[in-house]
This record gives sequence, C-alpha cells and structure tokens, in this order.
Amino acid sequence: MYLKETTKKSLQLANNLNVVNDTTYKNLLENCFSVLVGGDEIHADGTLLGSKPDLIKELYANLLISTAEFVRNALNKEDVLQYLTEECKINQKRAEIYSSAYSTNKQGVEISLLNIGNHPPHITDVSWKIDFVVKSNHLDHSGGPLFRIAFTTEKFDQENLCKKIQHVNFTCDSQEMQDLVYKLKDAVRHCERLAFDN
Repeated sequence: MYLKETTKKSLQLANNLNVVNDTTYKNLLENCFSVLVGGDEIHADGTLLGSKPDLIKELYANLLISTAEFVRNALNKEDVLQYLTEECKINQKRAEIYSSAYSTNKQGVEISLLNIGNHPPHITDVSWKIDFVVKSNHLDHSGGPLFRIAFTTEKFDQENLCKKIQHVNFTCDSQEMQDLVYKLKDAVRHCERLAFDN
C-alpha cells in the first residue's frame, strides 16, 4: 500500500481541531463515502468549509484519494487503522472514526470502482504459451511461432452482487503479437501521462 507523501501530509489536517471539528470531520467522511459509492454529497459545501475552506477542501480531496486506494488494495478495517495511525500520523480517535466508516462502506466503494468503465472487464491476470509451426498444409502460412494468450478478467455482476471471473483466450502470430504489445505500451504511456499530469 502506497500513498504519496503529499497525501499523507494532507490527511494530517484531520488532527487539527481548530480547522476540522468532530462534526465537520464526520460530515466530510459521509460526503466522501457517498460520492465514492456513486451518490451525491450529503452535506453542502457551505456547511463544511468554515473559516479555512482551502484546508478543508484539501483534506476532502485526499480522503477521496486515500479511500479509493485503500479499497483498491483490499485493506480491511484493522489495516486501514494501522496505516492511518502509523504511516499518516493521524490521531487514534480520528483514525478509528474513519476506519469504522470505511468498514461500513467498503463493499459499496468496491462495487463502484469495479464498475468504472464497466464495458470491458478488468484484466487481472494473463498466461501465455508459444507454439511453433513446423509444417502446415496451407501455402499462405509461414512457419513461425503462434502465441496462445489467456486473459483472466473480472467484472462486478449486478444480479448476484459478486465479482464474476471470465477467461478470454485467443491465438495470434508474431505480427499480431507485436501489434498487441505496441498497443499495450501505448496505453501504459497514456495512463502514466495522465497520472503525471494529476
């Protein structure tokens, strides 16, 4: 589990009772989890911001980031509590309030994250084998390696309320494999550029 140092530092704003009182903190958490499960913010900004709106907005943004990361890494309530107190240096009381809310809302956030761009399922694993064609009856077929690729994909099944695992299998020759590798590298570069810009 990894959070940027700037995120950890921003989460420490939760320790400052002059900026974030108990009511504001609980309301921020309610908004955070409501948004992450696909709902609207429960509490209006005007009731939350108080005298330090920039600091409260910073804390709220980093609560959203860290919550999504905790769920993405499948942390349980105890792991989150430990991470917040040890790594982020958040006081025990505030960390317990957060981890309790996290435990209650974790499944809803996980469902929401699994359904982002829900059309292609998420690829969670890949396996492959190489076959070499020594002799063929086809004139247009050149001898060479054939790649057998198997993707394991995961998608949330709305009807059964659980993860659904599927396998996608295909075979390709050297040229098709090169095209696939170039497209995957291009996608990785694009994602890294998006992450760097944010």
